[in-house]
Amino acid sequence: MHDLIIVGAGLAGLTLARHMASAGADILVLEARARIGGRVLSHITPHGTYDLGPAWIWPAMQPSIAAAITTAGLAIDAQDDRGGFLFQDRTGAVQRLPHGFEQDPPSMRIAGGIGALVRHTANALPPGTIRLGHTITALTATPGGVTLDCMTEAGPARFSAARIALAMPPRLIAALGFTPALPAATRQHLAGIPTWMAGHAKALALYDDAFWRRTGLSGAAISHVGPLAELHDASLPGVTDEAAIFGFFAWPATMRANRRAQLPALVTAQLATLFGPAAATPRHLIIQDWAEETFTATQSDHTGPAQHPHYAPTPLPAPWHNIALPCGSESAPDFGGYLEGALVAAAAVADRFVPGASGQVQASASFL
Repeated sequence: MHDLIIVGAGLAGLTLARHMASAGADILVLEARARIGGRVLSHITPHGTYDLGPAWIWPAMQPSIAAAITTAGLAIDAQDDRGGFLFQDRTGAVQRLPHGFEQDPPSMRIAGGIGALVRHTANALPPGTIRLGHTITALTATPGGVTLDCMTEAGPARFSAARIALAMPPRLIAALGFTPALPAATRQHLAGIPTWMAGHAKALALYDDAFWRRTGLSGAAISHVGPLAELHDASLPGVTDEAAIFGFFAWPATMRANRRAQLPALVTAQLATLFGPAAATPRHLIIQDWAEETFTATQSDHTGPAQHPHYAPTPLPAPWHNIALPCGSESAPDFGGYLEGALVAAAAVADRFVPGASGQVQASASFL
């Protein structure tokens, strides 16, 4: 029997695993996907790594992410939005403005992508800690803790632990098979908590060079036509023979699904309208639709919240309250839904299991 089983190998689950392993606990991480990272997903080329999930951090106001970057020895760069900004109104007309996205503090990107932080965290765990391709089918409370039944490519598997941590969105927790069953009110509450950005999609267009910069454009744009609503330069610092633009889709999940086959052509046509004919022929176009990820989004996430929800810890009732703790970013008391929230949630649950296990460190002065 393990001391702790963590369900989910995203940033929250891996960070909790690292805290608990450092405290001497016998841990196991079970992940349904065939990869680690959860909502962190990388597209890798010979030139570097691009983020298809979250891409930005704000270490000046996010102490946990600042400390994690310092520990991992990772470099960061400010999002480059220097230059002209494009605005496309509802008629399709495009207006060029002298500047656009200016943030204080600025959005920052991790060299190597967010995946570099995920990989660093996973690599610090003892060999064999992470099991991929393990989908939880049932959780049963026992006198000694909890039993988890899983389905794998090789067939059913069963694991036991004194406690479990559910490093996953609350809506996915609501769908798990608990014995004893969760009260209907608890399931309803969990199912009502939106998973941040779960219904969204991103497009990444790769080019031979950043041709938009030659005309003084930043690569940033806002469109009221779509299919993309907000676009930014995603080029890798110091790379001259590959460049990129990424955009968030404006169209909702149902509309994207209905036009799935046409989306690549529609995206490249919009890029050409905004940035000129050279944008019509990217060397590669990737569309990552998170609404189609069953281990991220539910049907309820296809219609996202109008604004960022207020997230908070979501304890489960007896007999689960001491043996099964939600630990996803949407369970964080601060920065819920963000990468910072994943780290905050992991630290809070680690300290609940073993006081002081998170060993929280203040942000490096270089980020302040």
